Amino acid sequence: MTLSGFRELDTPWKIWYCELTMRRELDSEVLERLIIELLRSAPVCVIATCSHDIPRASTVEFFPLGTTLYIVTEGGTKVQNILNNPHVSVAIHASFTGWESVKGLQITGTAELGKKGSRVFKEGLEAYRNRKGLKRAELPDFMDVVKVTPSSMEYIDFSLEEKGFNVRQLLKKDNTFHSL
Repeated sequence: MTLSGFRELDTPWKIWYCELTMRRELDSEVLERLIIELLRSAPVCVIATCSHDIPRASTVEFFPLGTTLYIVTEGGTKVQNILNNPHVSVAIHASFTGWESVKGLQITGTAELGKKGSRVFKEGLEAYRNRKGLKRAELPDFMDVVKVTPSSMEYIDFSLEEKGFNVRQLLKKDNTFHSL
């Protein structure tokens, strides 16, 4: 906003704007911990893929290891899209009970496909066992594992506002962070 635009605002709007822009950013370690907590608590996500200018959004169960996501899949359009274009977006949210409960995550990243025996498949199987609390588990030979490595994570949590923080926070892969 320009200074002249700010001067034209009514006083309540000036106060709101100042409060909004003066909120703080979370420490990157705290932000990453909040993101990991959300990933552990959410059972499903929506992964968006695109190929030949045709987008596809699929609701899938996911298995996190840190901030990396693993998805076990039988294949389909999302897998074909990933083979053509590894750039993906993932949306995850907590239960919505009202505006004060809004909490979610938007991940931008790259996806890798792992077949049985591959490193990605083994990592995905470990994430699957961890999430399910299993000591041993096997997946059928026809299953693939999709590994999503985030390049940026946009976290939103309306409860941060009452603590004096921006409700939107950005964590980049290089661990830099910014409010949005």
